[in-house]
Amino acid sequence: MVYVRGTVVKGPDLFADYDYRPYVCLSDDSHPFSAEEGLYAAVTTTQRAEAIELTDSDFSSGGLPRESYVNPWTVVSIRHADLQGREGSPEDETTDKIARVAAGYLGVE
Repeated sequence: MVYVRGTVVKGPDLFADYDYRPYVCLSDDSHPFSAEEGLYAAVTTTQRAEAIELTDSDFSSGGLPRESYVNPWTVVSIRHADLQGREGSPEDETTDKIARVAAGYLGVE
């Protein structure tokens, strides 16, 4: 399954010893291998000043069961085949904010 930009998915936990971790899909079909993989920002339950909080009101559908924060500096490429399902979809404005902040960490203003 290919996930569209803004979808929160369950993917492999690349940073800790858990079965999975939520991620927000930031890429769209302009990604060179969009049929096979996408770019995702890691979601955590650890509150950090620079992280972007995801509240229930940020979601247009679905959501997350715990208080969650996106680390926009932690962007990874994940193959769609390695994803374990969909958690929900934040509002477009929330996804755009995460992408803008992530781009800032790459030197894009």
